[in-house]
Amino acid sequence: MNRTILLLLLFLCIFSNINSAHGRRSASFRPHRDLSIYHQLSDEKLLPSSDQELISKIDYEWFTQSVDHFDSANQKKFQQRYLVNDHFWDGKGPVFMMINGEGPMSLGAVTGLQYVVWAKEVHALIVSLEHRYYGASFVTDNLATENLIYLTPQQALADNAVFRDFIANTYSVPQTSKWVSFGGSYSGCLSSWFRIKYPNLVDYAIASSAPVNPVIDFYQYLEVVQNALLTTSNGQQCVDRIKQSTQKIQDLLKQPNGLKTVSELFSLDPVLKTDDDISNFMQSLAGTFMGDTQYNLIEGPFKSVEALCLIMNNYSNDSLTNYIQIWNNAQKGELVDVSYQSMIQEYANITNDDTNVGGRQWFFQTCTQFGYYQSSTSNNHPFGHLFEIDFQIKQCTDIFGFAFLPNVNWTILEYGGLDPSASNIMYINGDIDPWHALGILDPKPASSSIQTLLIHGAAHTADMYIPRLFTPSTIAPAQKIIFKYLSDFLNNVNQ
Repeated sequence: MNRTILLLLLFLCIFSNINSAHGRRSASFRPHRDLSIYHQLSDEKLLPSSDQELISKIDYEWFTQSVDHFDSANQKKFQQRYLVNDHFWDGKGPVFMMINGEGPMSLGAVTGLQYVVWAKEVHALIVSLEHRYYGASFVTDNLATENLIYLTPQQALADNAVFRDFIANTYSVPQTSKWVSFGGSYSGCLSSWFRIKYPNLVDYAIASSAPVNPVIDFYQYLEVVQNALLTTSNGQQCVDRIKQSTQKIQDLLKQPNGLKTVSELFSLDPVLKTDDDISNFMQSLAGTFMGDTQYNLIEGPFKSVEALCLIMNNYSNDSLTNYIQIWNNAQKGELVDVSYQSMIQEYANITNDDTNVGGRQWFFQTCTQFGYYQSSTSNNHPFGHLFEIDFQIKQCTDIFGFAFLPNVNWTILEYGGLDPSASNIMYINGDIDPWHALGILDPKPASSSIQTLLIHGAAHTADMYIPRLFTPSTIAPAQKIIFKYLSDFLNNVNQ
């Protein structure tokens, strides 16, 4: 039995009985918040201790940015936050741009990721610009729907274009220095799209876990979750027992007083009342498995598909008892509010908040341009069919008043989807990551300057992190391949 399994068994022994004395209420699963990469990238505690000293030497800076880059009659400006790490730069090396996405920019963005290790080796200047509307880069006084018209990838890319020239002038970057953009998840899309739209400003782009082929009904997400669960010890039993639990819950919901019974079993407050409450609850149940699959082993062995299946396959309990234990572990013994109305009210909050991860802004972007709705449409997963695509679309109407679907076709036309007309881009994905279903995976001809890398056993953006004890063994070799392509480009090999 390997070390990971032993650690997980110890975990089960310690946490098999969650404290049932409930405290405050916690919100239910929010895919626009809980699946955001910025829960990981903004956690500076995850950085190696050596980087904490570097963080103390770096601080946020600000520069003036245009609200609308495409309307010269609009002269409004806002203050946009950025970071610079020049501790490795020799004055003539390349410039590495970490492009940010749907969350606050952390000091760790320029200090604690794998690309920073590479920057040290090639004496690169590291810079990063916070995405407009996120973190402290407020564009408008509040987040009212009419104020979000400037929240688009087009404006965000233009922000980075202006920022790129600002850095070039401020730091007197030589004309011979090469510019490389990095990003993961949505910001991975932006990294590749930056190269596609502004090839004169960025020479090479690395896009990690980038879902560049947006769809409205992202039913494939839960299919990949099931496939990931099947890779674990006794994976088929795990999936079968989740399916059994789901069916038991759905049967209970149909009984007299079933809403009250299920609410008590899962410590829900208020109790379930409406069909929308039920849909939100069922998606929240799946959400624990979605999050631990998407970020499998990123935070440690206890947040992984193996840990989930060890609990589900505990035959000293019936499957529903194990399912409830997973729920209680995730909720830390708190009462949980899964009411649909509470969720809508949360996303209706229009206050600017520099700590907000995802939330209203990212929801707006998915409702207008990306979709990405993780629905239960497919039959190839064990989580039932009570949060299908109509439930996802309804939320856009109830939060923003939209009577239209996201214009994913225009996003694909604008940037090329799975077949971009571009060069010098590397797309990296992991086969455990549900988002790889919307990424560029197919190997390109040897003559192409677009590279792809699919990492076995890798989760969402796993290649961006510095490997640790519990990191899958496939990550470090993959990072060597990525750096080989990058360094060959910087050194003009085969160009």
